Amino acid sequence: MSPRAGDRPRRPAPQWALARVVELLDETPDTKSLRLELDEPQQYLPGQYYNIRIPVEGRPRPIQRAYSLGSSPIPEGRVIEVGVKAVPGGLVSPRLVFETHVGDELEVRGPYGTFTWTEEDGGPVLLVGAGSGIVPLMAMIRYQAARGTAIPMHLLYSSRRRDEVIYLTALESLRSEHEWLRVSHTFTRDLDDPLARFHRRIDKEMVQLVAREAEAQLAYICGPPELVDDVERTLIESGMDEQRIKTEKYD
Repeated sequence: MSPRAGDRPRRPAPQWALARVVELLDETPDTKSLRLELDEPQQYLPGQYYNIRIPVEGRPRPIQRAYSLGSSPIPEGRVIEVGVKAVPGGLVSPRLVFETHVGDELEVRGPYGTFTWTEEDGGPVLLVGAGSGIVPLMAMIRYQAARGTAIPMHLLYSSRRRDEVIYLTALESLRSEHEWLRVSHTFTRDLDDPLARFHRRIDKEMVQLVAREAEAQLAYICGPPELVDDVERTLIESGMDEQRIKTEKYD
């Protein structure tokens, strides 16, 4: 049974469990998708996240971090996919990206989070992401593709350049297969690449233009705090009900 926004049964608090790494996908030079297999089928909503904890030398307890799911909850199964971007100097993410191997076991706990979308939330939907902020938005796109609904979605996605676009191939494939999906890339460090519609940081003019084109009635914004705040403010100033805007901030 697939998750639905209006039917979310109460469940016991998630417990730590072991998950086996069954596949590692290189998304960018410093980002991987980790496919993790658990003992039981997992039920979650598009946009939620899991905590992962690992032992760190010199620390008395394992260190945990939260990682968004990039996979769709349907079809239901025991394998989940989290997106991890290595943060320079980080205690957990570089280990997961550069030192994890197929067959390793990781401690995970989840799902968590209210930054979620299903077809019952409606649309048309504006998705705005920067860097690894694409991960929960991708889960929403993949969910709709698997669900077979066709609520219009327009993704505005900021990256520095083409080789730092997470899910590049998957996004192009989904865009070509589904008329309800439109993708607008903006590159901040490459001013010539034709893949990008824009070649600057996300700004007020860009957000207003894309929101008008999308005829957006609902917005999801994920990325660095300053970007999230700026986009949310622009949408509210442009007339969108703030109750129809959901945000998630990545440090």
